[in-house]
Amino acid sequence: MSSTAEQVGRVIGGRYRLLAAVGAGASAQVFAADDTRLGRRVAVKLLHPALAGDATFLRKFQAEARLAASLNHRNVLHVYDWGDEDGIPYLVLEYLGGGSLRSLLDTGRLLSPQQAAAIGAEAAHGLAYAHRRGLVHRDIKPANLLFDDDGRLLVADFGLARALAEAAITEPLGTVMGTARYASPEQVEGRPVDDRTDVYSLALTLYESVTGRVPFAGETTVATLMARVGAVLPPARELGPLAPVLAQAAISEPLARLDAAVFASELELLSQELDPPEPLPLSRTDLALPGLPRGLDRDPTERFGSAGSSQVIPTLVAPATAPPSQAVPPPILPPPQVGPTTAPPSQIAPPRISPPPALSGVRRIVPAPDGPLAELPRNRRRHRWLPWLLAVLLLELVAGAGVVVASRVVWNHDTVPRVVGLQVTAANAALRRAGLTPEVSGEQYSERVGPGGVMSQLPRSGAREKAGSIVKMGISKGRHPTVLPRLAGMTGAMASSALRHAHLVPDFSKQYNETVDLGVVVSWDSLAGAKVFYGDTVDVVISKGPAPETIPADLSGGVLTWTQAESALTDLHLNPVEDLEYSISVSAGYVVTSRPSPGHTVPGHSTVTVFVSEGPPFVKVPQLYADSVAVAEQALSSVGLQWSLYGPPSAGFVVAQIPGAGTSVRVGTTVTLYLF
Repeated sequence: MSSTAEQVGRVIGGRYRLLAAVGAGASAQVFAADDTRLGRRVAVKLLHPALAGDATFLRKFQAEARLAASLNHRNVLHVYDWGDEDGIPYLVLEYLGGGSLRSLLDTGRLLSPQQAAAIGAEAAHGLAYAHRRGLVHRDIKPANLLFDDDGRLLVADFGLARALAEAAITEPLGTVMGTARYASPEQVEGRPVDDRTDVYSLALTLYESVTGRVPFAGETTVATLMARVGAVLPPARELGPLAPVLAQAAISEPLARLDAAVFASELELLSQELDPPEPLPLSRTDLALPGLPRGLDRDPTERFGSAGSSQVIPTLVAPATAPPSQAVPPPILPPPQVGPTTAPPSQIAPPRISPPPALSGVRRIVPAPDGPLAELPRNRRRHRWLPWLLAVLLLELVAGAGVVVASRVVWNHDTVPRVVGLQVTAANAALRRAGLTPEVSGEQYSERVGPGGVMSQLPRSGAREKAGSIVKMGISKGRHPTVLPRLAGMTGAMASSALRHAHLVPDFSKQYNETVDLGVVVSWDSLAGAKVFYGDTVDVVISKGPAPETIPADLSGGVLTWTQAESALTDLHLNPVEDLEYSISVSAGYVVTSRPSPGHTVPGHSTVTVFVSEGPPFVKVPQLYADSVAVAEQALSSVGLQWSLYGPPSAGFVVAQIPGAGTSVRVGTTVTLYLF
């Protein structure tokens, strides 16, 4: 690949003009670009030249790019186009303006649990959408979580990680470590990965965003990878209420781990329980890029910014000290010298521009240093009579108003009392005492005034009206009634939406439940159809799923039979499955061990495999005829069999054996040898 400076200005695919480099990595360079056909800002990712010769990568890249381009979700970065230019593969992506989570963390800023829960829910929603379409990311990390200008999170680089993983290129030292910091245990062990792999990596990413530490990180890549196999997410006080949700998302065993949809639901429920998060301290990078033509899309849709690529947009500033009448000619600058340390012309700030000189024939009013205006227009002096005319008119208006007020004082002597907030009976009495006539103008619901209370009055209190004048009152019907919707079978998010649509306020709590699925409503505080009012709080209990259980310690060492083990696990709401295996140490029919092993805590209703002994394994009796006693004993010992000898004291060779040669017997069986 040519140098970055040589790429700027180049047109890719006949339509994408590269404007500036905004990021670089081990496998790609990223440029801000203009789509000259649609007139919008995009990001173009040029992949490593070494990938161009890898037929396996190119085939996989095209398939993955096509699949990634089909994704259309508010939390997934859009892939607009893909192809190759001079044999170099490229992707055309959204251009975002808020930087990445990695760039935010690199500034030393950490997220609060509220902020982490909010962006984690957005990322999990994007992952769940992709997972439903059969696409696993495989490389979730802070650098792949991007923000737009409004702080909305989008997941980037879907499909690219899988294509790169199967490429023949060897990336520079250090790039694997970035991914290893967030790799799941199944990736470490070389097992097949699925959608829950992304959930594990997202949990580690959120952990780091709050604590500033990547869990399980060791001094070497191998130490980092092996530390998380079979391990539990370490607790951290900074996580607060976020800790149990992340712990469920980072369980070492994939089958026991939350999937992306449930993870998103859990984070949303947590966000509703916590205070609203502060706005994200986004790490924006301002690029001095040429503007788009007027009328086209000026909203950037992605930035792959890095600290080293940020530029400052130059501003035009006029000198504040030069008087307007003194024009300062712009300085004459020598032509820019382009060299190894000279910024390109697009990055050189333009000269400071002074105000233009005064135009001939135009009179200016210039303040004197310590006096009145130095000069006034002549036509201003011709109309000095105008203020006098205005003063006369003003006096006439004041006099007329005085006459009106005086007449009202003479003829209207009743002051309207304040009746808002009073009950209608008390309001009627107060108005009649003031010589006024009360009248009910209508009724409506009110959240502030109780039933039968006065909500409004006309004329308002303090006005003076003629005796007997009518005062109209709006009467409250009390709070607006509503109907509590049925919430059975709804998720927490669905229940929240239904209650808020009914003008009710949900108050969520969680509890373990053996019969209701995780994240689904268990109960709410009133029977369906009960009459409630706007603004009432509804207590809603959300299921945390079955309670976790600890596998009994006596499920090993031949203590229990299969029947006893099955009963013990069923009582704990676990699902036992029998698996037979040979054992020399445990008698047939008794439990050898279990998986997960005894003492481990697993989610309720988990499947537990119980290994039951079949007794010792079978072996075949060797052919011993005519062998010496020593040779026969050695042959029997090597396959785990015992022996007994019959014959005269001087006999030393085998003449017969029981069981016969080739017979299948269990290890430990005694073979009788007859000697001659």
